[in-house]
Amino acid sequence: MAMRKLKQYRSVALALGFAVAASSCSKDDNGGNDRPNEPIIEGGQAYVLGVGVEAGTDYINYIVHTKDLLNGKISLLNNGILQEGYREYLNINNYFYSIGGLGVNNVDAYYINNESRLTAKTGVTSNTGAEDYLSVNNDKTFLGAKLVVDDKFDGNMEFFEVDTDGYTVKETVKVPAKDVYKDPENKHGWRHTGMAVSGDRVYQTIFPYANGVSPNLDTNYVAVYSYPEFELETVIKDDRTGPAGAPVNISGIFTAENGDVYTVYHGGYGFDPKGNYKEGGILRIKAGTTEFDKGYHFKTEGIPNGGKLIKATYIGNNKLLAHKYTAEQNGQWDQTNLTFVIVDLVARTITAVKDAPIYQYSEPAFVDGDKAYVPAKVGASLHIYQIDIPTATATKGIEIEASYVKGIGKLHKQ
Repeated sequence: MAMRKLKQYRSVALALGFAVAASSCSKDDNGGNDRPNEPIIEGGQAYVLGVGVEAGTDYINYIVHTKDLLNGKISLLNNGILQEGYREYLNINNYFYSIGGLGVNNVDAYYINNESRLTAKTGVTSNTGAEDYLSVNNDKTFLGAKLVVDDKFDGNMEFFEVDTDGYTVKETVKVPAKDVYKDPENKHGWRHTGMAVSGDRVYQTIFPYANGVSPNLDTNYVAVYSYPEFELETVIKDDRTGPAGAPVNISGIFTAENGDVYTVYHGGYGFDPKGNYKEGGILRIKAGTTEFDKGYHFKTEGIPNGGKLIKATYIGNNKLLAHKYTAEQNGQWDQTNLTFVIVDLVARTITAVKDAPIYQYSEPAFVDGDKAYVPAKVGASLHIYQIDIPTATATKGIEIEASYVKGIGKLHKQ
């Protein structure tokens, strides 16, 4: 197969480090100005959002909070807790983790303390950072992962865990990268695109890669490790789809409640759009197994409400909430002409979300009961949309006066 170019996405900052540090120069307009980085949360409960603005080539990020995601507006003027560097977020149990890049390696956990103030536990660090992270063990563990290799593809796949109750880091486990995948001629290495935990195994999606190109986008590769030992068991592959997920887009592998693992092939998103790609599709690895289910191939294109899915969130009961193209992909990282759909992994159907806009910009959703909340930009306006999962209906919510929303969570007073 001809080599296909992979251009760099400007949000690669996450892959450069796993970091955040709270600044002391922001103010909050919801009380507590004597301690501006510890705003008072009225009622002891709030939704917490990681938002940011683009300033030329820089990103300025804040953590803000609100009681209501459906009504009103959030402004960054004299509001929010200023963050340092690029930022990602993850809500685990009753903590909102702030995760960033650009060389800062702190892992800070925001929570509402017994004084009803939004504050952070600080001090946990990771030596090399992380490019992926999950909540595992019933929200008791924060699992981070990063591929650390040199220009000759020598190095390790590193896994580390944070105990969410004790806020301590366990020992980092390193697996030699060339044990996972090695080119006989050493002309290329590989990239990580996602991971999922099912029972006593970790499943990791990867694809061959080196210096901006990939020699094989026709095969789905999944590395399988024991958990929690992280001992490599095998690498399985299937040529019914291309690789799951995409570079810097950790959104291609999910675990259902019964332990089945699903991989989502986007059909070109994140790669050179001029490539000749297979149709988008989903494969399954049954619970407790280390092989693809040969009887399952869910083609997401050419069916009612179908198309290319570029990002998704598992919302429970064998369903994904996904962003779907409504027009032809226009560029490697094209995030325009999108709409919301609900994907039923067992029934192999796709349902259009009623009252969903055609929008640009995609991020994972936050699931709260039978509702999901996800940011979307229509024109110049950025809003949070509420998706009622049982009825597949969208409601336009709060306006965010920012460029993007990288994460949403919900916290209660501890």
